[in-house]
Order: sequence, then structure tokens, then C-alpha cells
Amino acid sequence: MIEGNILFILSHFKGQEFLHPRSIMTAKTNGQVFVDSEDEMMRYFTKANFIDCRINGYPAHNESERNHLYPSFIFIDLDLSLCSTCKYPIRKLDYILKQTLNKINEEINGQPTVLWTGGGYHIYQPIKIVTKDQEKQHLKTFREFKEFIPFVRNDLTTEFIRFAAKYFTNGKGDPKHNPSIHSCLIRIPGTINLKYNEPVKIIQEWDGIEATANALVLPFLDHLIQLKIESEDIKKRKPNIEFKGDSNKIAWIDKLLETPIPDHRYFCLWHILLPYLVNIKKLPRDEVISILTDWLDACNRLNTVRWNYPQRIKEQIRYAKDYAPISLENLKIENLQLYKLLQN
Repeated sequence: MIEGNILFILSHFKGQEFLHPRSIMTAKTNGQVFVDSEDEMMRYFTKANFIDCRINGYPAHNESERNHLYPSFIFIDLDLSLCSTCKYPIRKLDYILKQTLNKINEEINGQPTVLWTGGGYHIYQPIKIVTKDQEKQHLKTFREFKEFIPFVRNDLTTEFIRFAAKYFTNGKGDPKHNPSIHSCLIRIPGTINLKYNEPVKIIQEWDGIEATANALVLPFLDHLIQLKIESEDIKKRKPNIEFKGDSNKIAWIDKLLETPIPDHRYFCLWHILLPYLVNIKKLPRDEVISILTDWLDACNRLNTVRWNYPQRIKEQIRYAKDYAPISLENLKIENLQLYKLLQN
């Protein structure tokens, strides 16, 4: 049963340039590990009693290969917590699911896999972007995108799959879910989601066809243009940031660094702490890594951080250059839950 479901999930990656090595994660691995075969994968899953078993939707790659991975897989997370204030939350979530699937079908003629994970739905859609000759096309080959690459905080493929998830859900997906080519971790049907103590169930199976996603190219270009506008706006505002006390200190961020929090750690890392320590405090790379590792260690003791933060800090520190940390005013708009948590 589980072996068949593993093969079913692996079939979603048949259009990728290579299948292995690939990272996986279980309740026993303490982060991602890399496997070179289905047999090795199965040994890890069996050892974990099939609890919290996940596979990365993108293959392992080194830094030089990072920009050569084309977008081949979209992962959308619809979490039941999004409807927690509704009278009938599951009905609301089912409505969002229906609207999302309709849009995927209308825009790219896709029929994705849909899983029930215990706390919501996962949608897995293999895709391809092709040239006129039906050759798969890397995003970096689009001339229109080149001028916007400096404003993308991740690689283009990560930016694209995050954009696609928001596009298809009309922004109604889980805001805390931000998959990348390093962390696009998808669940195996039949395994147990420990958080809800429920087996993962198949609601709809992928039709076996990589959907042609060329229709997303122009909307994605609009998204990149907006990133450039926002980045330039941040740079304009940067000299006007108001500080309390020393010019390289922001009191509420310093307080955050002293206070472990149970959620929103990734948002804090990317939008607040990295740009603060790198661009405002101007600390050396090793000191930034040490400070953030200590803070996330403390957060992890409070509530498990479910991503490999030592690796993620090192990966993303290079992208923090020239970005100011988000202001409290903008934080209230972009992440109200975190804003309220920090206020408390």
C-alpha cells in the first residue's frame, strides 16, 4: 500500500531532469536527509512507522545547478485554520478548494492530485513551460525577466512556484506556507500526519499530464515588475527609517531577538532579522549566523521549527543585501497575526 503510494507520488516527477538524489523528511530524521533510491526512501519511512513522511517536490542540486531547475511542480496548501472564524469552516475550505481547482483547470487545463492531510488540503500539480517547438524552457531564458532578477530574493523557480500558488488561490492559501526548491516537502498518501494524528488521504488523483503553464508567464512578469517597484520604494524610504537611540538600532527588533516565539519564525528570519542584522547592524556574516541560530534554537525549544534553519540561514543571508527590515506599520498590513504576537 505505502510502496504503491510512494510510486504514485514519484510519478509526479517523471518530467524532471533527474529523480535522485532527493531529500525526504520523517518524524525521525530531525530535518531533511538525501536518498538515492526508492528502497532507501522506504527504509527511512518504515523506521519512522510512516509518521510525517514527506518527499521534496524538486530534486537535490548544488549551487551551480540552482538556476537551471525549471518550474516543474506546484504545491498549494489550503489550511483549515484559514477558515477558523467561519461558522462552517470545512464548507468554506471546500469552496476555496473548488475555486482553486476550477482556476487551475481554466488557466492551464490541469487536473492535480488533491490530498486531505488532516488539517486541510494539499494540491500537487506537475507543470511545464515550453517554447514554440514544445521544448521545456528555463525561466532564466526569458529576456523579459532578466532585469528583474536582482529584485528576486530567491531563485526564479522558487519565486514562480510561490507566485503560482497565490495566483491560483487568489491569495487564499496558507500565508505561512512558502515552499522553495529546497523545501517543497509533500506528503505520502497513507502515512500519518502526527499533528492531527490522521492518515493522509487521496481526494483526487493527478491525470498524469504535465500541465502547460505558459499562461502564467505574463502574470508572473507583472509580479516581478511589482517586486521591483516595492524594492525601489524600500530603498527610497530606507534613509527615513526612524530609530530610537543609536542609528543602527531598532528597539522592537532587538526585543524580538531576545524573545523566542512559537510561530512565524520564517517570516521573521526573512523580512525582519536578516535585513536588520546585515543592513542596519552591519554585522559580519558569522556573527549574523550565530545570533540567528541561537534565536531559532530558543524558538525550537518553545515549538519545533520544522525546517533546517542552520542551512536556511546560510542560504538566504546572501539575499538580504540592500533590503530594509519591514516596519511595524507594514507588518500590521502584511502579517497581522505576527504583529499582534509581537505587541503582546
